[in-house]
Amino acid sequence: MQTDTIRRTPRKAPVPPSDIPAADDGAQTHVQPISITPIGAPLTIEDVSAPGGCGDGCGCAGGDIDIDADLLDEFVTEQVLVRLETEPAFLARSIAALAAADDLDPELTEEIEELESDPVLLRDVLAATRESLPDMESDAVVLLFRYVIDHVALGPEELPLEDRVMIEWRVEPAGV
Repeated sequence: MQTDTIRRTPRKAPVPPSDIPAADDGAQTHVQPISITPIGAPLTIEDVSAPGGCGDGCGCAGGDIDIDADLLDEFVTEQVLVRLETEPAFLARSIAALAAADDLDPELTEEIEELESDPVLLRDVLAATRESLPDMESDAVVLLFRYVIDHVALGPEELPLEDRVMIEWRVEPAGV
């Protein structure tokens, strides 16, 4: 993944989908899930704005998503880094939760097993830090994101980025 490191102060946790305020016109607010597949490699606007949904059987209604792909990629990456830095057991807990899940998509399982078969890549993932992430192979970043993130969803466009981008983590933040 090619990202520039952006120093941000830790932000509050994203607003859960049920707490997203309704639009002023009284219309139902729509949260748009995004496939995690493109995350870990540079996102393109086509990845997050393709009509018809994410294609992963998540039940999303599809439609256009208006968000800068680089901004989304940087934001999600920063949130992963913040959790890695502030929760020492975050990665280990996420891997354990993924291993214990009994409802994983077979394609996801196959992809993770293939990525895990490379011991160098696996070592890089287990040692991931803010400093090492920019130099990691894209496959290592993909595996890291597969371990820690279940999916990403977008809320209404009018919300600030930290409230609009909702990351569904494999494990809840420590102390929640």
